[in-house]
Order: sequence, then C-alpha cells, then structure tokens
Amino acid sequence: MHPEFAETTDGRKIFYWNLDGAVGLNGKNSFDDVLFVQWCMYKASKWPGIDHLAQIEDFDTKGKTLRGAFARVNINGRCSGLKDDPLLDQINLLQALTQGPMDGRVNPIQGSARYTGLGGIRYVYLVIWLNNILKQVHPKEYPRLDLMPEFAFQLGPQVKPVFWED
Repeated sequence: MHPEFAETTDGRKIFYWNLDGAVGLNGKNSFDDVLFVQWCMYKASKWPGIDHLAQIEDFDTKGKTLRGAFARVNINGRCSGLKDDPLLDQINLLQALTQGPMDGRVNPIQGSARYTGLGGIRYVYLVIWLNNILKQVHPKEYPRLDLMPEFAFQLGPQVKPVFWED
C-alpha cells in the first residue's frame, strides 16, 4: 500500500491510496494491501450512502443491507486467494454494486485510474471506490488514515511517513 496521484481529465491531480499488488482471487495478497482493503470494506459499513447507492442502482440485496454485509468483514490482513476465502464475497459484492468485472480481485492502479473492459466500457478501479468510501465516511480526515476512528494501526508504517517528517 502506498500513496499516489491520479490526473483528472481537466489536468488536476487527486490523491489516493494504491495497492502494491492484487488482493483477492489469485492475488499477491500482501498483509498491508489485504488489511487496507478489509478496513475500507469495514468502513463502508459505517457509510449510510452505500445502501442508498444500492437503491439507486436497483441492486438486489436480497433484503439485506450492504452495510451489514461489510460490517462482517474480518480485519486480519489475511486472504488465501482461494475461491472460498470470505473476503472474496465482499469484493464481489462491491464489484457488483460498481458494475465492474466480477473477478474477485481489487487490483492496483498502474497508469490511468480508469480501464477499458469488455465491449469498450470504461470502469473506475475498485481501489478508487474504496478511497471514495473513506472520503465519504471521514471527509475531514481523508487522506490521513491515521486520524480516522478505528484506524488499522498496522498500516501506520505506510501511512504516517507520508504526512510526518522525522
């Protein structure tokens, strides 16, 4: 996990937290990257807007709230990368909501923050969605993850040097 900047279509730059490798199905699944994804999913459970977004998108939640599903994520930094890993359920749920490809992975951004899928459709990387969730839940603290309530302290070595000088 590391900080990066993406360029917008009007030439501005936006800050985001990127992954060092893929998280999820057959991913690299490094501890820091997995922990970041799990923590973001947990934070999604704190954002009422995610259920509102599901209603707008007419997403079938089968009578359950997305917040409830994301609240159950285990924040331990571990993902086996196998189909039966519980984190893949949450990744697939978020992918379905964002109408992106259902590959069970959160991929790092390499190059543009948008990518072209099948049929020429342009998608936003899932890691940008996760950053946007953090912005919605903690608009005053973002991008300072270390200032957010319930900060996953194990991410401190990646986060704090970006904002603190020795």
